[in-house]
Amino acid sequence: MTLREYLQEKTELLTESAIPDAENEVWVILLTCTGRSKAELRFLLPDSVEEAFPSEVRVYLEEVFRRRAGHEPLAYIVGHAPFYDMEFSVGKGVLIPRFDSEILVETALACLGFSEFTVGIPSETPVVSCWNKKSIEPVVIFDLCTGSGILGITLAHQLAAKQIPCRVTLTEISQDAAAFAQKNVETLIGKQSRTDVKVEIADLWPQTAEKADLIISNPPYIPQSQMQGLLPEVKEHEPALALTDGGDGLSMYRRIFSGVGRYLKTGGALLLEHGFDQAQAVRELAGERWEKITCIQDYGQQDRVTCGIYRGEA
Repeated sequence: MTLREYLQEKTELLTESAIPDAENEVWVILLTCTGRSKAELRFLLPDSVEEAFPSEVRVYLEEVFRRRAGHEPLAYIVGHAPFYDMEFSVGKGVLIPRFDSEILVETALACLGFSEFTVGIPSETPVVSCWNKKSIEPVVIFDLCTGSGILGITLAHQLAAKQIPCRVTLTEISQDAAAFAQKNVETLIGKQSRTDVKVEIADLWPQTAEKADLIISNPPYIPQSQMQGLLPEVKEHEPALALTDGGDGLSMYRRIFSGVGRYLKTGGALLLEHGFDQAQAVRELAGERWEKITCIQDYGQQDRVTCGIYRGEA
């Protein structure tokens, strides 16, 4: 069997298994599992599969295609997923990073005064007024419901690249997810100078008397009534705890707005990811303690992030 025939065979397998965009999925699997570039693989298309890949790679590919045909997410099969410019370890028990969440990182950088490094963020995005990027004091960030740690870790990585000291706390209620976050901190941050990132198992808020300059969160926001309509990859494999609050999808926002005064400095920014149809509801839950509340759209032009500057208790 040539590699071209193998590609066609696996495309048919995934198509019959109702995997969306099956041909592209096959290419992604081949690229991910073989370490070859697409140009290299195209050059090998006339060759036999035996000539193209060693036996251990062929065995691994068969296992990956079998599991993917059963709708197991590819990220869980290979053990990692891309986000921003890094690869994060993921697996059973932790939410898989979504591309749409990258806008949350870019909005956070804009709020910290780094709008020159972002693309597509509105100029009216509120800017943190309680911290100066020229200060020698570290910027303090809380990432609530962190999952695999993608938001807080990516922000820490970006700030380190700009030689900005930071202290980031990632909170997560699930021990399984927190373990992945800890692994990602160790792998992607390590012991970078002036960069302190820690994972804390907590029901939303960290155990600290310190207040943050910026709080960021992608909490579970899918209403329970919508869970059955999700793709099998999501509803049958990803943790429900990270997807839904078991109710109307807004309970975590209520908790965040209720407690934020104890954890966010006056002049600090709060950034929340939400569903495309939840922006107005989140804005109404915010109340009157905020300045410059703005809703940012994701790359698909859907409402995705609501942010604002905390002006303290009335």
